[in-house]
Amino acid sequence: MPSYRVELHSHCQGDPIDTYLKHTIYEQIDQAKKMRLDALAITWHRKIFADPKAVAYARERNILLIPGMEAEMNRGHLVVLNLNEGDLPGEPTWDEVLALRTRKSDVLVMAPHPFYPHPSCLGNQINDHVDCIDAVEWCMFHVKWLPGRTNPNLRAAHWAHRHNKPLIACSDAHSLAAIGKNISTVEADALTAEALFAAIRAGRISFHRQALNFGQIIYHAGQTFASQPRHIRRWIKSKISGHQARA
Repeated sequence: MPSYRVELHSHCQGDPIDTYLKHTIYEQIDQAKKMRLDALAITWHRKIFADPKAVAYARERNILLIPGMEAEMNRGHLVVLNLNEGDLPGEPTWDEVLALRTRKSDVLVMAPHPFYPHPSCLGNQINDHVDCIDAVEWCMFHVKWLPGRTNPNLRAAHWAHRHNKPLIACSDAHSLAAIGKNISTVEADALTAEALFAAIRAGRISFHRQALNFGQIIYHAGQTFASQPRHIRRWIKSKISGHQARA
């Protein structure tokens, strides 16, 4: 059975939230080719990626371009892959996500960076929506020196194991340099979204855990936090409200 190198969480120019991104989808495809990727998912925030010309450009380079979206839930983000325009609103409810999975078996729902200390992360609320989630992300922001109880990726791995969900290594790339740095290998019958997702659900997925050094962590984390001030303001407000309620 053939193996495919996949990157299933990435951003580029055209993202309505991360408007500072300068690299185009075509540059991202070229970088994916350089890094020997077979499949690349574009997951804009709150907007489904749809560009037939880019899909054709990727196909010419033997890359499967998967349209997706990083949806904004009531609290936290959810990556939904293989979407068509109109399939899901940018800020869906969990019921809408569950309904989509019921009527479309060829979508994949992934919890990105679920336990990181950032307002875009789902946190423990994923415990209430296990049936909505197909897979869990092993995030690129991985370091070796954090103890297991506080390491966000290890918490994600334990949660995935407990609920029998596959782990997917993703870069959550916000720069060309990040493409291909934290990817997964999938053993699938064919290079199609349906075949890849079926293989992922069956557990035919693996990756090499590559930790970042301290400088890389600071750089990428700074980019991520600075890119979404609205989420951070809302997170701070919720923390203040919670503190006042406890007082």
